Amino acid sequence: MNKNIQDFTEFLHNQLNEEQKQAVLLPSGPLLVVAGAGSGKTRVITARIANLILNQGAIPSAIIALTFTNKAAQEMQHRIAYFLGNVPEKPFIGTFHSYCLRFLKKYQEHLTTPFFSILDEDDQQKIITGIIKRNGLTKKVTAKQLSYHISLMKNQSINPEETTELRHDHFMYEVFKAYEAEKRASKCLDFDDLMLEAVKLLKKNKGLLASVHASIEHVLVDEYQDTNIVQNELLKLFTLTDTQELAIKSICVVGDEDQSIYSWRGATVTNILNFKKEFKDTTIIKIEQNYRSVQPILEAANQIIIHNEQRNPKNLWSTRQGSDRVLVLACSSEYQEADAITSLLKAITHEQKLETAAVLYRAHYQSRAIEEALIKRSIPYRIIGGIQFYERKEIKDLLAYLRLVVNPFDRTSFFRVINCPQRGLGQAFEEIFYDRWHAEPFMNFIDIAARLCTESIVQGKKAESLRSFLNIFDRLNPSDRPSIILEVILKKTGYLNYLKENFDEQEAESKIDNVKEFMQGILHFESQQITTVGTFLEEVALLQEKIAQSKKEETHSVVLMTLHAAKGLEFDHVAIVGLNEDLLPSARSAHDPDGMEEERRLLYVGITRARERLVLSYARNRHTYGQMTEYIPSRFLREIPSSLFTRHDLGYTHQEQLDMIFKQWIGSHKVERPPIMTFGLKSNTLTPNATPAKPAEHSCTWKKNQPVTHPQFGVGIIQEIELKKNGKVYVTANFKTGTKKIESSFIKPV
Repeated sequence: MNKNIQDFTEFLHNQLNEEQKQAVLLPSGPLLVVAGAGSGKTRVITARIANLILNQGAIPSAIIALTFTNKAAQEMQHRIAYFLGNVPEKPFIGTFHSYCLRFLKKYQEHLTTPFFSILDEDDQQKIITGIIKRNGLTKKVTAKQLSYHISLMKNQSINPEETTELRHDHFMYEVFKAYEAEKRASKCLDFDDLMLEAVKLLKKNKGLLASVHASIEHVLVDEYQDTNIVQNELLKLFTLTDTQELAIKSICVVGDEDQSIYSWRGATVTNILNFKKEFKDTTIIKIEQNYRSVQPILEAANQIIIHNEQRNPKNLWSTRQGSDRVLVLACSSEYQEADAITSLLKAITHEQKLETAAVLYRAHYQSRAIEEALIKRSIPYRIIGGIQFYERKEIKDLLAYLRLVVNPFDRTSFFRVINCPQRGLGQAFEEIFYDRWHAEPFMNFIDIAARLCTESIVQGKKAESLRSFLNIFDRLNPSDRPSIILEVILKKTGYLNYLKENFDEQEAESKIDNVKEFMQGILHFESQQITTVGTFLEEVALLQEKIAQSKKEETHSVVLMTLHAAKGLEFDHVAIVGLNEDLLPSARSAHDPDGMEEERRLLYVGITRARERLVLSYARNRHTYGQMTEYIPSRFLREIPSSLFTRHDLGYTHQEQLDMIFKQWIGSHKVERPPIMTFGLKSNTLTPNATPAKPAEHSCTWKKNQPVTHPQFGVGIIQEIELKKNGKVYVTANFKTGTKKIESSFIKPV
């Protein structure tokens, strides 16, 4: 252990800035660490745990560290292992759900209703589906919609027995009761119950609460801005007495209210804002030094976020200087915006790999124009947290309808849509239809359907549903404009209502936006003289073929994703598109002050993903159902002082001119990687030294106690560094297999 203490002391001295040290070394009391984006919060929370054990004598099993994802928990566990070595006892580091499950199992005899298993999402929806069917509600609501609302109620600590102002009023109350009764009968809990049951248990059993307080010394919470009402209530029970005094030695929460962007799933920013009120004598430490981004990008982020009122004031800064790192692009349309992005990416490929760049947007449907521009210029891409536009279910459904207009022999398309939306034509019908079609291969789906009806093989309501399906295609001609045909299909099928009725509100809204964007894409093709359904489908097929081919041939690709999906990631180059009113901020937030602040936080998160360069773009006009609609630039752009960015009014700029603009911009300041001296799993953040030293001849970027990896020996810690006269560097590192002396080119930072 002495060796561990010595190594940790060196780490504290060499690898932490003053604010980080304060957060790590404070021994007791409530502590709020306001950790800005890219400021090394995980380093702080893991170093604090190590300090409590190594220097404060804390019992490892009396420490609880809570986070939100298994991935984050594993990263923290890995870092702690470096500090503690092979100690037999470890602190608990895991998610809220995993801790509560362990807690409930330990004290199961105190539960009113024991449980034996945990329902996953599929099991939960099966129970709700049964309730829907038994009560004849299949046309009114879906299991997914109900499970979302039940989960949201639980995360907001809403008790239907006591609340009358529910979204579905009496209906929702009855469904909730039936769901809870089914769970109790099955002796199961769902994931939301794990925290609720823990809260109930601690509230009703004072003796148990006292023993819990006696067994816990320190509680730490990562990403505190993402906690919901129940999680916050649980934390207060674990750590406070009835008189609101601290019942344990310390509670430390680490977070950044400026990155609170998950209100739609129950997170409430007020938890972190009210922490100092709920926990007396709270020490607040702000960590504002950023190790990710160059200073101009941080200044832009700071200038935007200061307009929010619900925040702890802070000012991100970096020792990494730069100039001309932020571009604002004024585009004539979303198509020129997409062309500008492709020019940017082409310029980047001259200097770096495509995966160092990301294109971010507010909503999934915005990817359509960008995807098509990327495909045309053979730029490979992948979508994170979503799927490519023409692969989305709703788009494939509508394409199948269009294909049947052109090719009534298309069996795949027929069976995709015959029961979408639902027409009561189930599996048995499809088997009959398939067998008849197989026996009569020269007939199309219209002929087969007519035969099945006239021969009374299909009768009653099924025959009516089949005739209604055939009516969709009545008088539709392959030579018609695809936009006209799509309008007919949407109207006769009621497809948009189908989406509203079969998906939860947020997902349905996203899918409807995709359908609208699909119509816009068709109208764009028509403006390019692609005016029949057949030629349109051919163009789409070519796009899909190019996508498939690029997947096979390219290993490197640019990343496309929503701003929500970008949380926790970072890239050298970030382009945020669609900075228009009603897009970012969204139209829904226009009359909601809290919603507007969250939209601003969303942009702030996007900006702080960028390490080297940032592009913000908007379009003066966007196409809406074939008409050019004028769009106003986002109010957020006006919040950035003009001195912090270079603005290009692209107007009628041609592709060649766009290429030149970005080639000159990228080439004017090539990315030079700073020394990588981080502790932990990621290798893309700087060591928090106050000022980077000027590189001397044969300078060495390795540091003592730095974790490294070797292809044969695995992960190790540097113990000694030798700089030879010929410029080569040799390091002595401790690996699991023993101590090795290695030339530094054979190792990589962890």
